[in-house]
Amino acid sequence: MKRVIRTLVVLIGMLVGFGSLVGAGPAADYKADFSKALDKGWSFVREDKADWRLKDGKLQLLAQPSNIWGKRNNKTENFLLRALPGPKAAVEVTVDFNPRKEYEQAGLMLYLDDDNYIKFDRELYGGQSCTLVLESKAKPKVVKKIPFREGPLRLRLEISDGKVKAMVKAPGGKEWTVHGETTLPGSSKEVKVGLFALLGDAKKPRWATFSDFELSGTK
Repeated sequence: MKRVIRTLVVLIGMLVGFGSLVGAGPAADYKADFSKALDKGWSFVREDKADWRLKDGKLQLLAQPSNIWGKRNNKTENFLLRALPGPKAAVEVTVDFNPRKEYEQAGLMLYLDDDNYIKFDRELYGGQSCTLVLESKAKPKVVKKIPFREGPLRLRLEISDGKVKAMVKAPGGKEWTVHGETTLPGSSKEVKVGLFALLGDAKKPRWATFSDFELSGTK
C-alpha cells in the first residue's frame, strides 16, 4: 500500500511539473525595477545615453527639444519601449514633471512608429494639463485635454479589443478620472508601450522622472 501511495505521489509531481511547462507561460504582470539597470525587455528608439539616467530607484529622461507631431517631426530621441503582453493590457506610471515651456511634455506612449502612436502626458498646454493625442498615418490630433494641478500624477492606459482608455489621478489617490478614449494605432503584437519626454527647453533643460511603472495583461 505504501509503495502504491509513493508511486501516486511521484506521478502527481510529474504531472504538476509537466503542467507548469506547457501552461499559459510566464506571468504577464511586470513591475519595472529602475534601481540599478534597465530590466531585460526595454529598448530605446534613437538612444542618447547622455539624456537618460537611473537615480534613486527612478528613471529620468531629459526632455528633448524636438517633437513627434506630424510627418516632418520624426527625429526625437530616447523613447523607452517594451512589448505589450497581449491584446488586453493595462499600464500605469507615476510622472513627476513640471513643464515651463509651452507644449513641453512627458508621459506614457503606445508606439508603432513616428507616424502612428498615442501620447498621454503631463503638458504645459494653455496651463498645466493632461493631454491625450493620437497620430495615425502621420495625421495627429488632440483627443482630449483637461487641466490638472501642478505636481506628480499617475497615468494609466487600458488596452482592449483595439481600443484604448486613458485615466489619471494624483499618486496615492483612490479614484481614477477617465480622461478619454481612442483607438490603438496598430496591432497589439507590433505596438509597444513606453515613456518619453519632449519639446523641452534647450536653454533650460528639465528632467522628467518616472516611477512605479506597472504592466499587466493577457497573452
